[in-house]
Amino acid sequence: MFFREDGLRDLKDISAPGKGRRFGPLPIALAAVLALAVAGMLLVGFQMAFAPKPVVALGAPFKLVGRNAPLAVEVKDLRYGVKALRVSVEQGDKEHVLLDEKYDPPKPEVHYRWTPSQDRKFRLAEGEGRLKVKARNASWGGFFRGTVASIDQPFTARLVPPRIEVLSTQHYVNQGGCDMVVYRVSPSTTESGVVVGTTFFPGFRFPGAKDAGTRLAIFAIPYDAPPSAQARLRARDEAANEVLANFHLKVSRKAFRSRSLPIDDAFLEKVVPEILSQSPAIQDQGDIVKNYLAINRDLRKANNAQLAEMAAKSPPRFLWSLPFQQLGNSKVEASFADRRTYAYKGRDIDRQDHLGYDLASTSNASVSASNDGVVVLAEFFGIYGNTIVIDHGLGLLSLYGHLSSFGVIKPGDKVARGQEIGRSGATGLAGGDHLHYSMILHSVQVDPKEWWDPHWIKDRITSKLGQF
Repeated sequence: MFFREDGLRDLKDISAPGKGRRFGPLPIALAAVLALAVAGMLLVGFQMAFAPKPVVALGAPFKLVGRNAPLAVEVKDLRYGVKALRVSVEQGDKEHVLLDEKYDPPKPEVHYRWTPSQDRKFRLAEGEGRLKVKARNASWGGFFRGTVASIDQPFTARLVPPRIEVLSTQHYVNQGGCDMVVYRVSPSTTESGVVVGTTFFPGFRFPGAKDAGTRLAIFAIPYDAPPSAQARLRARDEAANEVLANFHLKVSRKAFRSRSLPIDDAFLEKVVPEILSQSPAIQDQGDIVKNYLAINRDLRKANNAQLAEMAAKSPPRFLWSLPFQQLGNSKVEASFADRRTYAYKGRDIDRQDHLGYDLASTSNASVSASNDGVVVLAEFFGIYGNTIVIDHGLGLLSLYGHLSSFGVIKPGDKVARGQEIGRSGATGLAGGDHLHYSMILHSVQVDPKEWWDPHWIKDRITSKLGQF
């Protein structure tokens, strides 16, 4: 084989470093720019294709719509912001735009609320409709117009409220006391009763009534209700349409007694450790007076809230027929709604209201059920100590506190009027042997004295039951 020397040299020159064909700085820079551009385009495309949507939700269901049912639209996009929101209602072939707004700069959150009865320009019609919500964010999605989230759902408008007809004519109530009203509601009604201020006393189907819409409601004027508090019948339907009705009512205001109760170390040493040991919700503060105040204030409030919860589960029927009974051969030592000021070492440290009667008889006296009912509580119960609570139906409870014992009585037991359920004692916040007796109507403690009175029972309850 023959090779030219100069050809061989040429090959060497070509392969030698730094010589011949190569990529210079400019092509490399252009390639880098091109790569970055491609990556940017891919990133933009990815963001356009997969940009997250704003979160659109309704603050309350909008399926069955009454005249007072609010439409609450909530839109959130904390990353990109909300750029536009449109809300409309369609009925038949007409669309009404409730809101059509754009936001510059975009907002992280938008809240819109609309109530049909408050819109003077647009009135919903009875029947079917459609709600449409469209929200757009400020992302690169949608070819830089932003990503869209929407709600498109049907609804039914029911705009005619229930009707109430008052049947009973005379109602006289003492402050802290009760009465019963009889009334009739239209078939669309799902809830009715008496509202006094912010307190609601539910109505129940009238026993034996031929008309399925006849109702009764036992209600109270709370002992601490202001003179301005009004009692009115209220009815609601499934679509939250509501109607109020007045009825003839005369309220006799009462001035309740005020008393000062001195407490000493001996009393505190007697009651505080026992209650604290059986009430895990109250934390030991390392000071007996502070512990007493926590019991007298916080535990009292918690106990009364539990009583309201028990009353809310009461069956919708009378469990009793005869008047209630006071503890036999007992003397009243403290009355309903006594306003007590507690003094320790000459200084007032607390004020609370005594919502029941303290009934004194002999030590360890037999305590009987004041009327027929079902036991819903039999245990150590905070400020009341050993306690039995009996449910008499329609949200009415009786409470027997400070017992020394309650034998074999347990929740779920049916008890009869006059049946022994326990023995008086001095448990809980009791200074000596007695029975604390309370009556609770739904969430309100009421004056038991009325319920012990056969004439009151006849005038307020049984005579009305026989009229309709």
